[in-house]
Amino acid sequence: MSGRQFRVLISQVLNYLLDPKLCVGCGHSLQPLQYFCTGCMSLLDCVEPACKLCGLENQTTHSICPACLHQPPRWCKIIAPLIYHNFSRDLLIQLKFNENLYLANSLVSHLIKRFQLNNDYPEVLIPVPLHQNRFINRGYNQAYEIANILSRKLNIPIDAQALKRIRHTESQLGLSAHQRAKNILKAFKYESVTQYSHVAVVDDIITTGSTANEVTRTLHHAGVTKVEIWGLARVPN
Repeated sequence: MSGRQFRVLISQVLNYLLDPKLCVGCGHSLQPLQYFCTGCMSLLDCVEPACKLCGLENQTTHSICPACLHQPPRWCKIIAPLIYHNFSRDLLIQLKFNENLYLANSLVSHLIKRFQLNNDYPEVLIPVPLHQNRFINRGYNQAYEIANILSRKLNIPIDAQALKRIRHTESQLGLSAHQRAKNILKAFKYESVTQYSHVAVVDDIITTGSTANEVTRTLHHAGVTKVEIWGLARVPN
């Protein structure tokens, strides 16, 4: 076992341990059922109010923002509570690139009520997959770690085999919305032994929505009628 694989294993074990006793943001002691101290919680800004389709700030009295009313996305709902900036950005970068998988448990647990508000749970959670080359290099898939915790807390099964990434794409970091959409085009394949009609696709960060759009297109083409997008954070415009 390599050093990276060992570190990932330790972080995965920590992900399944009992609730943390110290705040992962600053190390202060926590109250029972807390995952962040009061000070750090105040730094985790949520999108309020959010458009239910794109997850971006929506200042209208309608549940759907004007942009989505004009051009609705392929998916039927998005849940991505955090604004991806400042403290939340730092935590999610640590989760995504630095093997700190225990952060998935703290973040999901802190945000779980946002997902529990959903009055029509999907049949299954499907994490956005990594290409095999990237998975080998990184040692884990942060979307799977998040989906696995959501699965346990919400009692929704997870299917990590149905969706595959069949084309190795370059990193989406630094790409424009148009470049992201082109980069991710036809990168996925969906083959499931179970015929799902309502699924939630789970990722860590929703940026332009290009990955969510392409995954949803792939699922619709395979016969899935209702696709939700679940993430921890939404990148603001």
